[in-house]
Amino acid sequence: MAKKYTLGNLREFLEEFGLTPKQAALYLASLRKGPSPVQALAEEADIQRTNAYDALGALVGKGLVSISTSGKKKLFVAQSPAVLKTLLAEKEAALTDVVPQLESLHATTEHKPRVLYYPGIEGYKRVYEDSLTTKEKKLFGIFAVQDVWEVLGKEYADKMVARRIKAGIPLRVIRSRERDAPHVYPSTPRDLREMRYAPPGLVFPITTYVYDNKVIILSSKKETFGLLIESADIAQAHRNYFEALWKISEAG
Repeated sequence: MAKKYTLGNLREFLEEFGLTPKQAALYLASLRKGPSPVQALAEEADIQRTNAYDALGALVGKGLVSISTSGKKKLFVAQSPAVLKTLLAEKEAALTDVVPQLESLHATTEHKPRVLYYPGIEGYKRVYEDSLTTKEKKLFGIFAVQDVWEVLGKEYADKMVARRIKAGIPLRVIRSRERDAPHVYPSTPRDLREMRYAPPGLVFPITTYVYDNKVIILSSKKETFGLLIESADIAQAHRNYFEALWKISEAG
């Protein structure tokens, strides 16, 4: 069912879309009143007429309002809200062009490690979900299923698994048999998962994922935080630790 918006909500939405408060108020006023002179729209939007001219001019420039005449009167006419989709498409196209340039700037600072700490359950989730952004489409994980479930709950964890599979990201994972859940998340090509059990006695209250140049650490329920480390050297070291442990682990 479509969400119902109040006039205030619509104004806030338009502001988030990139309009100023005056522009948003005048666009909504022009939608409601139809072709109108600036004075009528200013009164409807509760904006001074002198301020309304500049805002309406900006709306004309964005293609959201056009100008027509009736005798000697200049009328402002709201264009279809579908124009917003065109504006969004233009922004997305511009973003597609600029992101590679921004990434090239970011690459020049990749040798500098970055550590980001996010407290609480929302911080835990935020860091966990970053694992789905991997560019290499490879995940290496070490964790215990029961500990993940204690923090997130099985339903949320299942959704993350489904999102990983949908994104086409293979996972190699080492789990703790002592804190595992029987018959869940097994090794299977269908789910892009290869799983092994760590040697007996190794328990992992902390979840670790390695991908690209990142290492994320997800705490136990007792502490509840997420930690993201961006460092090519640290990520490579953790890959080496993972491969060493993988060799002595048993197929799941």
